[in-house]
Formats: sequence, C-alpha cells, structure tokens
Amino acid sequence: MNKQDLDAIATREAHCKPYGSAVTLSIGERDELVALARDGMRYRWLRVQPNDTQTPRIDVVHWVEEGDVNAGSGLRMEELDSAIDAAMAKEGA
Repeated sequence: MNKQDLDAIATREAHCKPYGSAVTLSIGERDELVALARDGMRYRWLRVQPNDTQTPRIDVVHWVEEGDVNAGSGLRMEELDSAIDAAMAKEGA
C-alpha cells in the first residue's frame, strides 16, 4: 500500500450506520491497514527507547562515514523521524 492508496481510502465517502459513520474496506485493504498500524506501533516503541548503555537495548544508528564504526550517532524521537523522512525523500518514497 502506498501514499496514493492511503489517500484514496482517507477520502472515501462515509456512510451513516447505527453506530456512526463507516467506510467500506476490502479484506485486503483491512489487512494492509492492520499491518501498517502494527508497523507504526513498533516504530513508536522504538523511537522512545532510552539512549543509554544499559542492556538489553535496541539502537538506531545513523552512520555518517563509511568504514568508521565510531562515526555513527544514535537517533531517537524527532531526530529519528527526520532522518527517516530525509532518506525516504531521497529515494522518492
């Protein structure tokens, strides 16, 4: 599912139901949206992990120089968001 697919779902006509407005989804669309939500939950968990040396931990590191294992810096919160957004924009994603 890409941005255009998500935009198309987001702008679908809503229909009144007894429990509120509803938008019809195919099973495939529903499954893809559930998978995207799970990815989002994992990402939100990852982005708020403490930036310390206690183990066990999961780090996201931005490597700035090739071949230098000490040139990377840990990314959290908004820095992680910005780095991912920049990399995706560079790839045209």
